[in-house]
Amino acid sequence: MRYPPGQKAKAREAILQAGARALRVNGFNGIGVDGLAAAAGVTSGAFYSNFPNKEALLEGVIEACLGKSFIDSMGSVAERRALLRQWLHEYISAYHRENPAIGCVMPTLSADVARASPAVRETYQLKMTELIRKVSTVLGGAEADRERRAWSIVAMMVGAIGIARAMPDGDDSDRAIEHALETALSLID
Repeated sequence: MRYPPGQKAKAREAILQAGARALRVNGFNGIGVDGLAAAAGVTSGAFYSNFPNKEALLEGVIEACLGKSFIDSMGSVAERRALLRQWLHEYISAYHRENPAIGCVMPTLSADVARASPAVRETYQLKMTELIRKVSTVLGGAEADRERRAWSIVAMMVGAIGIARAMPDGDDSDRAIEHALETALSLID
């Protein structure tokens, strides 16, 4: 049976997006290929025609999703700095803590990536260094200091959400978010 043009690309994108949501919520070991395929509304055969295995999907999710919000920004340094501040407010937030399915892949999948193949880890490293480079370009000061602060900002972002998600909702979880956001913002200027 012939499929319409672009059908395979649409199926791959559906699997990638649904897989990203499912992996964010369940973790790499918390869902199998059948569950990932079902989440995308496709068969396991369709999954395997797009990704040779679950780890290849993880690599695709990292490639497509890591740092996307800020990495894609364009404009002057002042405009990108304003976007960074906005991104930090959205990222280090109770909303992000409470909605892992639509949040960033770093807090939910970094530990899984650490146990993945070298290819997945290299993809993660490339996307992470790209994110650090983009963040550092909007910071003031010497280049080495900008890179150090960029790493600190990203580590605070990921760590604050990871810690806040691990604790019951309440004052401590809220404080983790509030203090991390305040400190991350202070590193921009």
